[in-house]
Amino acid sequence: MQWARKATGSAVVITNPAGEVLLVRRAYPPGDWVLPGGNAEARESPVETALREVREETGLHIELERMTGVYYQEDHPAGEFIHFVFAAAIGQDAEVQTDSEEIADYRFFAADHLPEPMSASTRERVLDGLAPEPLALPVTLLPRAEW
Repeated sequence: MQWARKATGSAVVITNPAGEVLLVRRAYPPGDWVLPGGNAEARESPVETALREVREETGLHIELERMTGVYYQEDHPAGEFIHFVFAAAIGQDAEVQTDSEEIADYRFFAADHLPEPMSASTRERVLDGLAPEPLALPVTLLPRAEW
């Protein structure tokens, strides 16, 4: 039997006190609006990836509340890809700082006023993360010694 290798990444549906979601616009083609997130690095868990990518792209230090979905993408540029998506909320005083070369812009959007361009898969992940009855999976990270 041959084991399948798949790339992974994480993104976070970050909401403000008004219930709006934070989206970032990529500075590289196709220049679309996406959730803060990105590809996992070697020996990095999905939770670690989510926290690192949010910090790199927005300057925010967040706490994940729950996992909102796991998505498979066959046609990702990295090959077969598994996306882990989490939810987090920030306070009114949280300040977004985007000094990443990957991010051209950021804004908060209401669920019924999501921007374009945005892929159908990103829209699905955003709406799943904002759903009133979310997938209720706990977000835990066991230290490697406990595996």
